[in-house]
Amino acid sequence: MFYIKELFMKRKIHDMKKFWSLYLFIGVFGVLSLVFGIYPLAKSIMLSFHDSATVFTNPRFIGMENYLEIFGDSYFWDSFQVTIFFTAVSVVINLVAALGLAQLLSYKGVKRGALFFKLAVFIPFITPDVVGALVWKQFFNTNGALNQLLGIFGFASVNWLNEASSAVGALIFIELWKHVGLYTIIFLTNYQLIDTTMYEAAGIDGANAWQRYQYITLPALRPAFVLNAVYAFIQFMKTYSVSRLITFGGPNYATNFVSYYAYTKYERMDFGEATAIATVLFAFIIILTLVGMKMGDSGNEN
Repeated sequence: MFYIKELFMKRKIHDMKKFWSLYLFIGVFGVLSLVFGIYPLAKSIMLSFHDSATVFTNPRFIGMENYLEIFGDSYFWDSFQVTIFFTAVSVVINLVAALGLAQLLSYKGVKRGALFFKLAVFIPFITPDVVGALVWKQFFNTNGALNQLLGIFGFASVNWLNEASSAVGALIFIELWKHVGLYTIIFLTNYQLIDTTMYEAAGIDGANAWQRYQYITLPALRPAFVLNAVYAFIQFMKTYSVSRLITFGGPNYATNFVSYYAYTKYERMDFGEATAIATVLFAFIIILTLVGMKMGDSGNEN
């Protein structure tokens, strides 16, 4: 009995030595997640139940008052509607564009330049938000490159960032440039997992190109669709940097997204309502994300 126990302890020590680096990385990740993720989130939720005027002195608990205040705020609901519209359009455009780019890059004819094109579409994703936003702000400016190009062809200048519809369109385009590369790579990775013999068998059975794409490619890409849709929804619902750096929520609150509206509350030292807005946005994103993932899992099982 003692021999068995000693052997078990030696085996346990051996496993710990073998996987020490794994335990180290997990431990570091856990600590960083606690310090920079879980704690700030918990602190933010806690602040949403306190009076802003007493946050840094003697926090005074006021219950749901901050939430009742923002739910009665028309600007909050306007920003929520703007965010929902922006997210819906951006998700659809990004997924369609990414699917098209992945289809093009999957062709055998572009194998020689495939690496270059993959880097070309992915580099914007790793470009700092501030750099990208400032460059595009100059591009869409009244005296920017786009209006200069239009002038060459005899078109009048457009106040792209000073009119509601064109400002929203410009931000949708900028976010497309920024994120479509990641979604393309995910689709492309899924493309490479498809068994090519399925296309050959379908061709022998008389299936045309559209039928092969409809009944083989699209079902095989479903996991990538779910992953991209969920990530895109999360990303665009919390859009902030382009609004903060390019349009400042304007013109006429057309790009006053929820994250930016919360930021304006912080600027006015209204920490209670700001954190309440952030908490509502977080809860909304979590709920719809879980619903989307559940629907995706059900579809995969079917």
